[in-house]
Amino acid sequence: MASYMDALCRQIRAAGVKEKRKVSAIYVGGGTPSLAYKHFGDLKKAISDAFFVEKDAEISMECNPESVTPAFIDAAQCFGVNRVSVGVQTLSDALLKKIGRAHDRTQAINALDKLTKVFPAVSADVMIGLPGQTMENLQESLDRLLTYPLKHLSCYSLILEEGTPLFEAYKHGEFVSDDDFAVDLYDEACMRLAANGFSRYEISNFCKDDCVCRYNTSVWQYADYLGLGLGASSFLKKEGGATFRRTRNTACMSDYLSDPSLAEETLEISLEEGQKEFIMLGLRLSCGIDLVRFREIFGVDFLSNYGEKLSKVKQYFCIEKNHLSILPQHLYISNSLINSLI
Repeated sequence: MASYMDALCRQIRAAGVKEKRKVSAIYVGGGTPSLAYKHFGDLKKAISDAFFVEKDAEISMECNPESVTPAFIDAAQCFGVNRVSVGVQTLSDALLKKIGRAHDRTQAINALDKLTKVFPAVSADVMIGLPGQTMENLQESLDRLLTYPLKHLSCYSLILEEGTPLFEAYKHGEFVSDDDFAVDLYDEACMRLAANGFSRYEISNFCKDDCVCRYNTSVWQYADYLGLGLGASSFLKKEGGATFRRTRNTACMSDYLSDPSLAEETLEISLEEGQKEFIMLGLRLSCGIDLVRFREIFGVDFLSNYGEKLSKVKQYFCIEKNHLSILPQHLYISNSLINSLI
């Protein structure tokens, strides 16, 4: 861990040498960064040396319940973390065991008790469509979570990834994936969250008091982001002569430790591809895509370019205040609707 964090700090400083950019959001996530709390001081210094971090920057950090210790909380506070995302998934011990999570219900509740007393914004992840999940499981988990002063909830549908134990269990018939019931569960989650003051601002994300995840929202709105760390991806507009450029760091640990600035892949994105990405990402948001910004970035009018395709599916969309969005009742078929445009 020490070697990896040293390499990460070297990459951060090297990135800052190229251009000391302003930073409005920092997201420390992917994996369980809370395990590396002893290195937060070095990480904070590297970022401060390399970038201008705005005073009101959102500094988010992911953690899992079993890693929420007093030492982690102290280190996160010193780092400046003002938003914590905790992977609860469910408060059913049977379901947590079935999906191979390291924590149990008691650890999740203890973690939420501690985090909500310290950090101004706490988000919880909930999974829907788990094997054997019932309506009662979901209702009980959400009702318990809603007793906390959470500002944000993410509700993700289970995705069965090949090569995982859960996929193998599904392949061998140990459980059945029921999409219709998963929709019923998601409808229930939407209803319960709305009744408790949460707004759905993105397909899988809900917030109170406009407490959106600034980092994720900026990515969905096609803003620049810099990915630092093993296998991390970056997206920068108008850099190095390309209109858009996406790079990915090496995913090989030994290579990364030797040269953390080593890019595994650099992809130049054409204007046409960029438009499609902008549409695909923006239509995840409840507010949809900003048609004025589309013209500013790409130099063309959205309706002129995509009006014919849009006319064939217009009953599923809304255009209001220079934004195109998918009507809430049709978000379940968002992938099909996005494909119909791009």
